[in-house]
Amino acid sequence: MKMTRRYFLKSAGLLSLYCGLSPILANVEQIQVKRNKTIVVIFLRGGMDGLNFIIPYNDPHYYTLRQSIAIPKTGSNAVIPLDNFFGLHPKAASLLPFFKQGYATALHAVGYSQNTRSHFEEQDVWETGVIGNTINSDGWLNRHLLTSEGHGPIRAISLGENLPRILRGKAPAYSIRGLDNLAIPKELNESQMMAALESAYSAPEEKNDAAYRLSQASKETLQSIGILQKVAGQPYQTKVKYPNNPLGKKLQQTVQLIKANIGLEVVEIDYGGWDTHRQQGGGNGRYATMLKNLSDSISAFAQDLQSKLDDVLLITISDFGRTARENGTQGTDHGWANCMFAMGGAVKKQNKPVIANWPGLAPELLYQGRDLKHTIDFRDVLAEVVATHLGNNNLQKILPQHNFQKIGFLN
Repeated sequence: MKMTRRYFLKSAGLLSLYCGLSPILANVEQIQVKRNKTIVVIFLRGGMDGLNFIIPYNDPHYYTLRQSIAIPKTGSNAVIPLDNFFGLHPKAASLLPFFKQGYATALHAVGYSQNTRSHFEEQDVWETGVIGNTINSDGWLNRHLLTSEGHGPIRAISLGENLPRILRGKAPAYSIRGLDNLAIPKELNESQMMAALESAYSAPEEKNDAAYRLSQASKETLQSIGILQKVAGQPYQTKVKYPNNPLGKKLQQTVQLIKANIGLEVVEIDYGGWDTHRQQGGGNGRYATMLKNLSDSISAFAQDLQSKLDDVLLITISDFGRTARENGTQGTDHGWANCMFAMGGAVKKQNKPVIANWPGLAPELLYQGRDLKHTIDFRDVLAEVVATHLGNNNLQKILPQHNFQKIGFLN
């Protein structure tokens, strides 16, 4: 059969390196990041309703605005208090121990001043960290990789079908469907495979042209496949029971990769389906099911990491929040500010469970009369993740054109 480079990479479960432009970066001096620190980013694509995740149950306007989808204060399916103002959705109960132990915190009313409420534009903004023209921008996580030196052969992986924009750029970053999908295609015998690879990856004599650079990148890709195949080939046993869903499986494999000590520093996972315009539900329904899958998967992930949790920070990001008021189909529409969840050893134990300068949900306090206002800029959150947890202070290169404000939610 005819074998192409792309066929081999996709069949082996690994997509090729993304070598894009980085117009923001020039003449950057790399710094060495903290050893064995890892950031896990879960992108809740579709615009997750943060008001029904981290619930302002003592803001009376919450119940006025959401008469059919609000989570009640009392009863069998009531809010789980985190403090005297905010609480957890009951389907997120598995996260409560981590809040109590000081390993988890939420940041509420997070956003920025130029939100367009467009899925495509806002996902670009959150992935690039650039406001305005994102067309030529690479991902802010890739710029972190490019401005720093790691401690192992594989620094960044996305568990999914394609490399997301947040990891695209000049620095090597890989996308795999999963550790259980890294086998060489069975229909290829060894001689076919070697002949095809020799042809696809042979380096030209001239070391300064694009073909040579592509050849080097391709060799790095093959070497990385080999490393990942070795990790996948080692039986992984855990006493922790993960939820039987794709997110749970990806987080279990993330733990396996972290424990393999290959220098993994960045992991990105997509969890989509949060565009809840219709039949969102309160304590039950599609939103509640998705939230339970998210929470139970994160809980299992933290338990499985054990002491490794001290070196790992998991955060959730999303396109935008949802409207404060429910719509006519018992759902919510594209909104403004949202909440972010953070969990790991880097979280300050003395913090409140929810960090917020709460703007309020009274009609006169809503943005444009419909949305939760933002009081925390999302770039300040990301900057603290990069600088405090990973140890990279090249913030003006990673998140350009922003005057940073310290939040202080990480050690």
